Amino acid sequence: MKHLHLFYAVTLFVIFGITDLSSQELHTHSNAASINNEADSTAGWGGSATESTTSTDAFAGTYSIKFEAPSNGWYYSGYSFNSTQDEQYTIQIYAKSDSPEDPGIYWSGVVENQSTPITSNNWTLYTKTVTATGGTININIYPGTPATSGNTVYIDNVSIVPLGSMDTQAPTAPTLSSTAHSQTTVDLSWSGATDDTAVTQYKVYKDGVEEAALGNVSSYQVTGLTADTSYNFTVTALDAADNESVASNSVSVTTDLAGDTQSPTAPTLSSTGHTETTVDLSWSGATDNVGVTGYNLYQDGTAIANNITATTYQVTGLTASTSYDFKIRALDAASNESVDSNIVTVTTNTASGGSSVWSESGSTASYTGEVAIGTSSVPSGYKLAVDGHIRTREIRVDQDTWPDYVFKEDYDLPSLEEIQEHIEKNGHLPNIPSAKEVEANGMDVGEMNKLLLEKIEEHTLYILEQQKEIVELKTQNAEFKKLLNTLLNQQDKVSKLTKEQN
Repeated sequence: MKHLHLFYAVTLFVIFGITDLSSQELHTHSNAASINNEADSTAGWGGSATESTTSTDAFAGTYSIKFEAPSNGWYYSGYSFNSTQDEQYTIQIYAKSDSPEDPGIYWSGVVENQSTPITSNNWTLYTKTVTATGGTININIYPGTPATSGNTVYIDNVSIVPLGSMDTQAPTAPTLSSTAHSQTTVDLSWSGATDDTAVTQYKVYKDGVEEAALGNVSSYQVTGLTADTSYNFTVTALDAADNESVASNSVSVTTDLAGDTQSPTAPTLSSTGHTETTVDLSWSGATDNVGVTGYNLYQDGTAIANNITATTYQVTGLTASTSYDFKIRALDAASNESVDSNIVTVTTNTASGGSSVWSESGSTASYTGEVAIGTSSVPSGYKLAVDGHIRTREIRVDQDTWPDYVFKEDYDLPSLEEIQEHIEKNGHLPNIPSAKEVEANGMDVGEMNKLLLEKIEEHTLYILEQQKEIVELKTQNAEFKKLLNTLLNQQDKVSKLTKEQN
């Protein structure tokens, strides 16, 4: 009987021991899309599409894998792993694509339907449970079906876990913190959760009730809250087998007081430079009755960055020779959002290695692009940027308007009292940029000379007006003296007559 018990114990150990080994992550290659062993590599993936890694657009970690169609046609990149017939596997892939040619994930070696479309240009979690029909399962990524040259798909955080495995170990609890809050929102972030296979998702709890089930992300904004109200938040981590960790530390947040309903004024947006894949933006001018606390940035109408506390931002991961529209809105502490700023349109630089854009006619060489000297970018709307000193004999700046309008009869010349009031309030002359604006954005030489001449011509009008007043005062003074002399003469005559009568 003792031997029989020992046989059962050994048998159970072998069965569960082998099953537990199979619970390990099956996406084992060290590449840019791996969760636990990320590397700057596309190892394990191969096919007819062009494969590369990128560090400018990753869902998590440092890298993601980019699949691109080299020309028009059917192109794919595939990943294969060993499977056991009739066993189920849970496959999770974060993917994004802006291809209009129906990009998707196609499966083979499985019982289920053969495709999963990639439907968003934002990072999205695609989860599929498949049943193996044999010893190999293939995952094929198509940039288009068929693709147009340049169609791309990005993937990251790939996880493959047998569904029937005995993975019973839950992840460790994450560490939770609150990064910001308003009257109706609370921003949460967390870190530190680990698992024997991989953490694949998180759940957010508000006052003990599940608020949201998320993918493998590290932040979340809770919305729809009540002003001046206290809430308690916790977060748990889950793995692919739905093992859930214990709750994180509890974070208590009280939303802001209600009352501030006035939105900030719109900022003024400008582009300070761009490359093949980046655009540098800056903005100024937003004001609020309480205070501006951040900014939301939009690219082609879609928010790409929220609650920016700086006044500059570099947009990355763009496509060469492509036009983008940017706008920005200002926020206050009550989450009141301004109307849109002006829209700034920027076309990224042509990819390096293309044909030359220089041409020569006679003794004149011309160039159709922008020129940067001492710097790597040219601000939007300009053709030449020089980070350094320029020495020349003469610079001529063409102007379409010149401030002779000051001398027209209908010109609204401000009074000196209005000028004084503006200086006391703003610290500079009307229609002249402040030192802060010039420091941030520079100043057009022709525009500056035009504004300076405008002030000189206004000053001339003030001098002419004062000259009229001086002439009038002199005339009045001469008449007063004449009248005074007449009165004095009459007084002398009266005095003489008085003496004679006496």
